[in-house]
Order: sequence, then structure tokens, then C-alpha cells
Amino acid sequence: MRHCSPEFRVRLCLMSCDRVIADAIQAAQHLLWHRYDLPDAIKVVRLRKLVLSRTVQSALQRSSDTLLPFMLHAVELVIADQSRTDREMIRQLRDILNNPQLTQAVGPQNSPFRGWH
Repeated sequence: MRHCSPEFRVRLCLMSCDRVIADAIQAAQHLLWHRYDLPDAIKVVRLRKLVLSRTVQSALQRSSDTLLPFMLHAVELVIADQSRTDREMIRQLRDILNNPQLTQAVGPQNSPFRGWH
């Protein structure tokens, strides 16, 4: 890495940021659609912990203005709104994270409609 050009390092950092953000989105989708056993309050707490983690926040700060960071910022805004009930937050988060372009960008493996044709 010491012998890499500065441009390559920037590209590598952005790719790494994109991967962190995509992984966070996939984890959020999985939590919302495949963890029926958890109460809404626990889901919200886990989503806050995920999105506000140092790794995700660092990736968001260094990322470019593309779909994935934009959507994760939208998730961040919803979970920061203390005036909503957990159920309202979950409903809005599902609307955000079920965006067809987002599902295509991170992969359909976490879609609630996986396998439906």
C-alpha cells in the first residue's frame, strides 16, 4: 500500500466505505424482515447501534453522494426521531429499505419478497 498512488488509495477507501455501507444496509434489512421473534423496541435499539457505530459513521463521512449512503442517512434520520413510536419507525424503515434500486444495489438476498415472481 505504501507504493500505491494517492488516487488508488482514495478509490480503495471509497470502495471500502461502500462495502461497509452496503453491509450495514443488508444487516438492517435482515433485522427488519427476517427477525420476527424480536420486539420492535429491540429492533430499533439494534438499528441505532448499527447505524451509529463508529465504523458506519466513518464510512458515511468518507463516502460519496450515491444511493447507498443516501439511504443509510435516511435510516439514520428515522431512528433519531424520538417522537415516533417504535412501530412507526419500523414501518418507515421498511419503506426506505424496500426501495427497488436499493435492493438491486445491495443484492436481493434480504428482500422481503425474495422468491416471489
